[in-house]
Amino acid sequence: MKLSDEKILRGLLSLYLLREMCIKPRYGYELSREITEKIGVGLPKGTIYVLLKNLKSKGYIENDASTEDGEQKTVIYRITEKGHIFVKSHYQALRLARGIIDDILLTIDNNL
Repeated sequence: MKLSDEKILRGLLSLYLLREMCIKPRYGYELSREITEKIGVGLPKGTIYVLLKNLKSKGYIENDASTEDGEQKTVIYRITEKGHIFVKSHYQALRLARGIIDDILLTIDNNL
């Protein structure tokens, strides 16, 4: 995969993570599992946590109080108001991209 492809995928995954947190706060492992199920491909270990760290540094998510589960520390991630605004601001671009992507995939399926 080319670097430009990775950037696009990271951007979409970041929006998908925020989308999942719009539904309810999530654990990192839970987010990783759900995305893997959705895309049907396992992500490199730690990918989700790098994205979560980036989203947190931008103020789009925050940690709920971590809990101790035996010896393992569990962190719950929650979307912030700034995160909600960020997701909503991508609505039009995502709708346009969906149409373009569908056309490209249809062309590849029919002609290549």
